[in-house]
Amino acid sequence: MSTMTAEDQQATADPVDVDDLAAADDAPLVPELDPEAALLCALLHTTDTSEARHIADHLDAGDFLGPRYGDLFHAVADLIAAGEPHHAPRVLSALSGSGRLAGHHGRLLADALQTVTLLGTPAVGLRTLAADVLDAAYRRRFARSAADLTRASREAHTDDLMDLMVDQGRAMRRETNRRESLTNGPMSD
Repeated sequence: MSTMTAEDQQATADPVDVDDLAAADDAPLVPELDPEAALLCALLHTTDTSEARHIADHLDAGDFLGPRYGDLFHAVADLIAAGEPHHAPRVLSALSGSGRLAGHHGRLLADALQTVTLLGTPAVGLRTLAADVLDAAYRRRFARSAADLTRASREAHTDDLMDLMVDQGRAMRRETNRRESLTNGPMSD
């Protein structure tokens, strides 16, 4: 019979998920008030496939502050793009079939799916929820652009500064166009 030492227990403990810790700094404390969780809940429960497709076409996993929510959105968007049902049991099956529910990260993902499924967010106002998620991502991108330009002002060659500024401006223009396309695109019936 073997006995686990404190060192053995430490070695087998689940690692701290750094992505979750970083996202937790800026995320709402309760899922019911989190636009990302509310959007995912509404997407899981909507029967309006054209509106779901519109949202899946305009958002991506990187728009989500919470890494698990981004992973869930990716799975939902893949099902929507394939024309498959995208309700919670189907998402769970797709995640399981792709091996993404294994280990610590898999448990976090399954827990996140359960949380958003049970929120009860109505599927009405889906586009508004998507716009809220995209607006928050848009602001984070502006903050990153500002930080990148500030760092470049100290570290980049003087002759490269204007090109770096123009590149950042073009990237943000693409994001602005994506926001406008999401909110001003055709509405479903």
